[in-house]
Amino acid sequence: MAVNFLDQWKSPRGTIGKYAWDQAAAAGFSPQQIKVAVQQQSQAGTGINNAPGQFFHQGGPMRGVAGIASSENPMGRFQGPGGNMGLVSYMKAKQAGYSAQEIKEGAAAGGMFLPVGATAQYNMDMQAANERDQQLNYMQQLIDVVNRPQPGPSRVGRSSSYVVGTGGAAELQANQRYKKAKEKYKGSKKWSREAFNAVNASAATGAGGGTVNP
Repeated sequence: MAVNFLDQWKSPRGTIGKYAWDQAAAAGFSPQQIKVAVQQQSQAGTGINNAPGQFFHQGGPMRGVAGIASSENPMGRFQGPGGNMGLVSYMKAKQAGYSAQEIKEGAAAGGMFLPVGATAQYNMDMQAANERDQQLNYMQQLIDVVNRPQPGPSRVGRSSSYVVGTGGAAELQANQRYKKAKEKYKGSKKWSREAFNAVNASAATGAGGGTVNP
């Protein structure tokens, strides 16, 4: 049964060794891609030449390379059989709570790219996110206008819930928390999926199931 792109370079005994690694590297795959592929082969029951004196003994060329469970290769566990983030892999990462931008950046960190199908989905998700942000910004502007101090004792500003509705106000508050969380984790090497998920869950509850995270 085929596992991934390393199948074509297995030894006559059906194992993975130096030849498979060298051929994959010559074909343009990154060390991260190859290491994950080797790990996938191992998980599938393929023999890996890691005995003493063999190519992968004590890790071999994989030592120090971000693999399938490394925080430095966050999309490694979703790497597809072709070595990249295809649509199936992209959707699995999305279902796991990663945003479109996290998926793209995480794929790049592992030496991967998004093929045509995944790229089309990424573009749609980013467009939806931009439209959501524009709508929430419009609601914030509307609230600011209505709550602007007016002369006269009888002129009282309206609440955000009055202006945009209870659901809209909840989603607006959640979006503000999202932006704060995003800014907090900006530039960090650690992934902030938990922070984003908490914000998105809050928005989905308060906004009555409105579109929150693409």
